[in-house]
Amino acid sequence: MKQMRAPCLSYISMLLLALVIFLSQTQVTYSLFNKYRVHVINGLSKDTLTIHCQSKDNDLGIHELAVNEEFSWKFRTNFFDTTLFFCNLQWNGGHKSFDAFKVDEKGLLNDCSANDCMWLARDDGINLFNYPHKEYRQKYKWDK
Repeated sequence: MKQMRAPCLSYISMLLLALVIFLSQTQVTYSLFNKYRVHVINGLSKDTLTIHCQSKDNDLGIHELAVNEEFSWKFRTNFFDTTLFFCNLQWNGGHKSFDAFKVDEKGLLNDCSANDCMWLARDDGINLFNYPHKEYRQKYKWDK
């Protein structure tokens, strides 16, 4: 019986080690533990903003935002770090389709905070809040 226990304990130790290594990978850790939130805010001077956001798997519906209203949603990235949410924003002054969230190390580190992306629709275009600089920066101009 003692000979059976030693290999069994060794096998369990190897499985635990493999699990620790697996969970230490950035991709796995982000997928399993980090929850992200995307905000879209109507910062237009006087018009209603119509937004429609979705991913490959989730259609978040069409929303009409009055001035200073916000629409937001939470999610976890998929295991393969290919999560993408895109939005179409429309108002009397124009429209624009853009990627509201995309797993992209540079974008997440430079603009969004660790877990938040804040989009602001203004009369002159669509702005993303840059957390390191604590300011909104224009990312897109409206298409007419």
